[in-house]
Amino acid sequence: MFRFDRKQEVFEFGKFKVGGQPGEYPTCCIGTMFYARHKIVSDPEHGVFDKETAEKLWNTQVEMSDITGNSCMNQIVAESNEAMQKEIDWFVGISDYPFLVDSSAPEVRAFGVKYATEIGVAERAIHNSINASITPEELQAVKDSDLDSAIVLAFNAMESGTKGKMNILTKAGGGAKKGMLDFAKECGITRPLIDTAAMPLGNGSGATYRAVIAVKAQLGLPVGGGFHNAASAWDWMKKWKKQHKEAFTPVDIGSNLVAGIVGADFYLYGPIENAPMIFPAAAMVDIMKAECIEELGLKILTDDHPRKKTL
Repeated sequence: MFRFDRKQEVFEFGKFKVGGQPGEYPTCCIGTMFYARHKIVSDPEHGVFDKETAEKLWNTQVEMSDITGNSCMNQIVAESNEAMQKEIDWFVGISDYPFLVDSSAPEVRAFGVKYATEIGVAERAIHNSINASITPEELQAVKDSDLDSAIVLAFNAMESGTKGKMNILTKAGGGAKKGMLDFAKECGITRPLIDTAAMPLGNGSGATYRAVIAVKAQLGLPVGGGFHNAASAWDWMKKWKKQHKEAFTPVDIGSNLVAGIVGADFYLYGPIENAPMIFPAAAMVDIMKAECIEELGLKILTDDHPRKKTL
């Protein structure tokens, strides 16, 4: 669709790469497991979950990745240290793919990066996230760990719009003493993935997408986000889908595709159950972008690309 003048960083995650000019590499789709009220979790505090169903869900995402060529990761969400340990142990026991260390509690995220280091899987663990409200203890945990990748969140509570998102990444603002990328660098993060911090419709959703272009144009870093959150937080849709349930899915999946068209490198697409819907949609957008890049002096840089696998 377009080419950025700035050199675009490309980071390796095991068997695949994330970043680059739009169309060069497939978009990475990241599903979430063990999230709040996830049906497979029977005891979130103690990390008790249905391992058989969890493995089926994960394998379905991998299968969709193999079919379309879109790479994938797992977003592991835990409610406690015990749950984090059990979930990481389970995942690294069945897969060699990258995974995000996530929780609503900073102390659990801190434990997660420490534990990933202790068991020797730090090279495929990604901290989620370095943001303006991160605690000193969590920052220190990331710094002390062997992780070199993290989601860096462009959420600025004090300055709205695309400018506010860029400022929180690059300079002191939003209550932070320095830019989020400076914090990430100090923690040894050499593979930062920028999350443009999805906002609800009517409250900054446009800037969420415009920031995708700004990040790639000004910073040249891989960028994406949980774009589906904009759809989930849409008050009108919450009411509408009570009578028209079928209306929500295209909005939910479509929220990611808008980001893909403007250059997003990864989607934090939400519940892993949605893998059969998001991967074909992501592949469609990637094919569209790939069909344009030869005119821009670019080319597809991997054999595992939707244009080569699904046409």
